[in-house]
Amino acid sequence: MLRVRAVVDVPVDDLVPVGEGTRRSVAEDLRYVYGEGQPTDWLDAGPGRDYPTMIRAARAALAERGLLDDVRLVVLVVTTPDLQHERLLGGFVADLFDGRPYTFCVTEQGLAGPFTALRLAHEELRHGGPTGTGLGGSALVLVLEQCTLPPAPVRVPARDRVVALVVGHDGPGRPVEALTVARAPRGARPAAPAADAAPGAAPDARRVVLGVDVDASAVTVLDRDVVLRADAGAAATGVWEVLAAHDDAAPGASVVLHERCVELGYRCSLALGPRTVREASPGAADRAREAVLA
Repeated sequence: MLRVRAVVDVPVDDLVPVGEGTRRSVAEDLRYVYGEGQPTDWLDAGPGRDYPTMIRAARAALAERGLLDDVRLVVLVVTTPDLQHERLLGGFVADLFDGRPYTFCVTEQGLAGPFTALRLAHEELRHGGPTGTGLGGSALVLVLEQCTLPPAPVRVPARDRVVALVVGHDGPGRPVEALTVARAPRGARPAAPAADAAPGAAPDARRVVLGVDVDASAVTVLDRDVVLRADAGAAATGVWEVLAAHDDAAPGASVVLHERCVELGYRCSLALGPRTVREASPGAADRAREAVLA
């Protein structure tokens, strides 16, 4: 059974932005491709952090928590373009992390990207590798988004964000009880009232985390559930930031994440059990749960 061992919302606001040379190079490339009239003033309006800098910060935060001892796979989830274009992220990550883990990237999947990355991480850890018998160890899923972007008709992040998930098939963590990524009709965004945990909520009450564009009436919410809403300024990191905030605060509570991508037409959900200290003995129930990821 796949387990989410840790979720870390990596602080990036104090990271050094790219230099003027990188911004100038990006502007020149844009004008070369799209014409001299292409506006590039947005390059100076944003904070200007690139993904290599943000990935280094994530590695440092995870190393400080002792979460990198057995990482055999790194899956990058990129929902907005990298500001820099001089380095390929796959090779950069393989060199940055000890042991040169197997690395790949999920792109062009919108808000479904992190859910797809978890499914792929499960498959690679269990069945991947050169012999097809699995990589073993743990996988790191890095959800990345930066906000130095040109104006667009779609919702873009309000700030740079990185959320890191460490997953594996043994050890402590939250067991994955269900994971779905399904096609859904594209459409207008629903009115999404803010929701947050009520003071004094029971520590073992189930947490239901809703993405910005999820209609609360379209998901199952029980009377005792605590409903949480993702930050409207986030893109693909939104529900995962909420999970990071409540993972340690309510370890005995189950968590269900619901996300909807209106641009690409996806509906996603992830159900996690309470955090366990050690892995339970494998049995029929574990095998049944693992089937949802097969």
